[in-house]
Amino acid sequence: MSASSPLSFLSTDLVSSYSMTPPTLSITEEEHVISAKDTLTITCRGQHPLEWSWPGGKVDPAGKEKETELVASAAPSSGRAIREEDCEGTGTKPYCKVLVLTESQANDTGYYRCYYKYIDAKIEGTTAVSTYVFVRDFEQPFINKPETLLISKKNTWVPCLVSIPDLNVTLTSQNSVIHPDGKSTFWDNKKGVQVPTHLIRDFLFVQCETVIDKKVFKSDFFIIHIAGSKLYDIQLYPKKAMELLVGEKLVLNCTVWAEFNSGVRFQWTYPGKQTQRAVMEPERRSLQTHTELSSILTLHNVSQQDLGKYTCTATNGAQMLEESTDVIVHEKPFINVEWRKGPVIEATAGDEAVKLPVKVVAYPPPDFQWYKDGKLIPKQSQSSMQIKDVSEQHAGTYTLVLRNRLAGLEKHISLQLIVNVPPRIHEKEASSPSIYSRRSPQALTCTVYGIPAPEMIQWQWRPWMPCRMFSRRILRRKRDRMPECKDWKDVSQQDAVNPIESIDTWVEFVEGRNKTVSKLAIQEANVSVMYKCIASNKVGRDERLIYFYVTTIPDGFEIESQPSEEPIEGQDLQLSCNADNYTYENLQWYRLNLSKLHDEEGNPLVLDCKNVHHYATKMQGELRFQPDSNDATLLLTIPNISLGEEGDYVCEVQNRKTREKHCHKKYISVQALEIPRLKQNLTDIWVNISDSIEMRCKVDGNHVPEISWYKDEKLVEEVSGIDLADFNQRLSIQRVREEDAGLYLCSVCNAKGCVNSSASVSVEGSDDRTNVEIVILIGTGVIAVFFWILLILIFCNIKRPAHADIKTGYLSIIMDPGEVPLEEQCEYLPYDSSKWEFPRDRLRLGKVLGHGAFGKVVEASAFGINKSNSCETVAVKMLKEGATASEHKALMSELKILIHIGNHLNVVNLLGACTKPNGKYPRAAGCEKSPRLRIQVQSIVEAVRADRRSRSGTSDSAIFNRFLMHKSQTAQPIQEVDDLWQSPLTMEDLICYSFQVARGMEFLASRKCIHRDLAARNILLSENNVVKICDFGLARDIYKDPDYVRKGSARLPLKWMAPESIFDKVYTTQSDVWSFGVLLWEIFSLGASPYPGVQINEEFCQRLKDGTRMRAPEYATAEIYRIMLSCWHGDPKERPTFSDLVEILGNLLQENVQQVKTSLCPCSAPDSSLFFSEDDGFSQVPSSAQQNSDEEDFDMRIRCHSLAASRYYNCVSFPGCLTGGNQIRCPSRIKTFEEFPMTHTMYKAHPVSST
Repeated sequence: MSASSPLSFLSTDLVSSYSMTPPTLSITEEEHVISAKDTLTITCRGQHPLEWSWPGGKVDPAGKEKETELVASAAPSSGRAIREEDCEGTGTKPYCKVLVLTESQANDTGYYRCYYKYIDAKIEGTTAVSTYVFVRDFEQPFINKPETLLISKKNTWVPCLVSIPDLNVTLTSQNSVIHPDGKSTFWDNKKGVQVPTHLIRDFLFVQCETVIDKKVFKSDFFIIHIAGSKLYDIQLYPKKAMELLVGEKLVLNCTVWAEFNSGVRFQWTYPGKQTQRAVMEPERRSLQTHTELSSILTLHNVSQQDLGKYTCTATNGAQMLEESTDVIVHEKPFINVEWRKGPVIEATAGDEAVKLPVKVVAYPPPDFQWYKDGKLIPKQSQSSMQIKDVSEQHAGTYTLVLRNRLAGLEKHISLQLIVNVPPRIHEKEASSPSIYSRRSPQALTCTVYGIPAPEMIQWQWRPWMPCRMFSRRILRRKRDRMPECKDWKDVSQQDAVNPIESIDTWVEFVEGRNKTVSKLAIQEANVSVMYKCIASNKVGRDERLIYFYVTTIPDGFEIESQPSEEPIEGQDLQLSCNADNYTYENLQWYRLNLSKLHDEEGNPLVLDCKNVHHYATKMQGELRFQPDSNDATLLLTIPNISLGEEGDYVCEVQNRKTREKHCHKKYISVQALEIPRLKQNLTDIWVNISDSIEMRCKVDGNHVPEISWYKDEKLVEEVSGIDLADFNQRLSIQRVREEDAGLYLCSVCNAKGCVNSSASVSVEGSDDRTNVEIVILIGTGVIAVFFWILLILIFCNIKRPAHADIKTGYLSIIMDPGEVPLEEQCEYLPYDSSKWEFPRDRLRLGKVLGHGAFGKVVEASAFGINKSNSCETVAVKMLKEGATASEHKALMSELKILIHIGNHLNVVNLLGACTKPNGKYPRAAGCEKSPRLRIQVQSIVEAVRADRRSRSGTSDSAIFNRFLMHKSQTAQPIQEVDDLWQSPLTMEDLICYSFQVARGMEFLASRKCIHRDLAARNILLSENNVVKICDFGLARDIYKDPDYVRKGSARLPLKWMAPESIFDKVYTTQSDVWSFGVLLWEIFSLGASPYPGVQINEEFCQRLKDGTRMRAPEYATAEIYRIMLSCWHGDPKERPTFSDLVEILGNLLQENVQQVKTSLCPCSAPDSSLFFSEDDGFSQVPSSAQQNSDEEDFDMRIRCHSLAASRYYNCVSFPGCLTGGNQIRCPSRIKTFEEFPMTHTMYKAHPVSST
């Protein structure tokens, strides 16, 4: 290094990349001389923040050569000090920093540098500027410390550094003196003496010497060491960043591997070096192949001022190696953990590995534990976790727990691993048929599993043509071996060669997984095509190719025989081998030789179709083709078959694609022909004239031979009045005449012979009598037809059904017509007036609770109804003024039916009737002594509608009041009705209502009663959440009620009626089950009208019959909707019984609720019950029984808090159904009115009578 550029420590190639203005010093000369004890002041200005470095002080990271050249500064005296101060900058150089050195010493001699602080590259003249300062001390001209000179090059620098710039220096060693001559030996006042190595290599040491004022000064000794010239490597231990807590000890080991006899000088650079707290210890180890030298830095009781970069530099004069590490000092223990890629990690099944990356910053290092879904994963003690061979089972929540037990610290972090699974079509794993019967309905199914579930399953088709017609190159996948055809079209119901009925997609829970199922329903298979289903998600795609070949032969080939039954000896037999010409070829008939189909020991061999010709005799047949169906038939004809031709016949075919041979075998059994046998001989017959006779000639055996009839040896032929039937085995003669008398012979013949049987027929009477009888019969018939027509006309004119008859005939609770006709039921049912009659004068009518076109229900006060002097409020059902006789009869019939039904908690109970001339007033319980209680007759649907309107605030007048019942004997205060009904309805309440209705209908079914108008309008909610089944009948005007739709001359509640009731007028308990399903829909929709937005017309009825149903109501759970679907099964036999429904709904309630519903079964009802009816709904409660029932404790409120109040989404397709005592069946796919809106197309429906 020359004196003119002493600090060029970076490559000069970098200088050109900087264009900034370098800093400037107040001292402009390269060398500056001051005297010892003087104060040195240097000012530096620049464009960026500045920093100073000086000998033995702040070490310039780039000034590595400078550090090796300068000896350490002498220990500071009490007056010596050096400091940096900020000063005022200028316009072009706004930054300024002053270096001040007081009480300077000789050891302060060296380079003083100013550089830009935040610029890494320190380039002299560009980003840095320096000057060399001599601190002149005539008492200490030499400033170097003792050193070892490592001699390895041609010339050696002896660093005799001086504090006085213009000294004459010589080099001495023992008895030798070397004077710098400017030729081979040179003197530099900043570097020392350069001397040829051969002049000093034999010396042990050298010294520098000078004379000042005749006084000789000598430097310290420089030990001569012949060093190796190569340094191999350097390492700083520990290799990673060193982390410590405040107060701990820092130990760093810097090790160099070098040649033998190498001398290495170590230099440490680190924060806080000026404090000189660190201790450096050298070590040297000579190994077999090299020398290992180390410098160990130890720093006790570290603080946060000691954190930073620690650099070890090793040099031998010719080569320099450097290694650095970071030291981090923490104030206290801590744990920080966070995600590297977020809380959710996605992988794909089949990946080689997936890593769960977690960033952990902690000291001291904590203990790591991994958990999967709460379970400890063994042998996982690292901060990051790697899962190999990823599968679906690896999905889950992974939690990393970090603990520092000594510091009492613990933290955890969780990651969600989602394993995506490419879609897989399961039908590809099993063989599927490729041949489909012509004109048959078919269903193609693709069941797909993948994560995430496939967005859609697409169906495509293409004509039945080879792919090479459209693409020269056929690409085949390794796994599927599926040809890549390019002419696929999407399947649609409008554009399809085979008519498409539907394409349905749903989700099924199969084998513990939710699988997506898509079904392509083909109405009629007509044309051979290729179908393909495609399933895809974000990580993959799968396809299934279906070769849909249509043929008239179900299995591809078959054997038919004519006759189909066992042939009889002598008949002609035809065997047809029918094969699909697309699949098979080379048809051949064989007859097995049973002797060859056994081994040498006589054991039977298995027939092998590949070698059938070894065991059979080839037979010639006639090959025929059917171009319209593309079938081939090989016809084998065996004329006049004999017993010897009985045996196995084999048809062999060959597959066109695989070239494999297939065969079918058919055993032909030949019946021996025998002489005919008669089962019974003919017997003589005596018959009156005009009577009829029949003679039978029964033949034994399956084969009927030729049968002939003879009369008086003349062949009998079929003419008017004479019939031959059953293969001539039966002879019938209608209206016998005298000429029919004679001898009749039955002759039965076949090739083996004939058998005969004969009998004589004798005719008694004359033909005149016959003519009179004919005239009488004709006259009687004409008169009967006339009177029949007359009766029909009278019936049509007189017996036109009145409105009351229509209503009574349709809407009343009736006995099961399968037992006894309704008219006879009512006629023979008893009415005991001593038990049920109530005096008219003890009944005071009040306000009208409800009214209709024919009757009304009014509130009344009954005195002594319970054999006491108390007053009870009851509901009275009565006719309006001017009621007809038929309406009176209908009400009386209803009264008898209600008496017959009996008593049940969930059915409105009959208290009594007024049948005397003053009027007929059946009464239902519902009275309360307290004048505060308001009686309001409302159905559940009306109450729920009012509740929803009152909550939403849309109607001020709609107030939701529950109807309460209370025993008249109680003395406890009654809570206000309005207060009781301010509590909101819960899912538990709705299920309890449904359960009680099912219990009541179960009771009616057990009494052989059919309701025929089960709807929410006919359900009453009373005190303690007790539900009562009733029928408002006469109290509702069906001609103004929108729920009743005109059907012919009748108004019917079509929305609640089963299809068999609408179309066939069939009313059974199972049709009530249908209505119960609609009632469930009303309850769980909180009072909505069924079939919202659907026009009730002929098309609606037809759609209902075809299987279209309502979608799930808003508040129905999946279980409840399955119950609805089972109630709406098209086949009444497949619907659940009310006993099944009671069990299913009861299972939805937990044990405490089931105990309550068990208590609801006794035959003795509580004190009173409320009733509202259409034509029916009363049940039997005699006064005595009613009084006894008042003793029952019925203050228990039904609570159903065992069910979760969560709501389910609306859904249409439910693959399974709930089960009760019996299996409930419901279709796997439901078409809803919302999915398939009604059109204006009119369907022809069967007329419905007004009965």
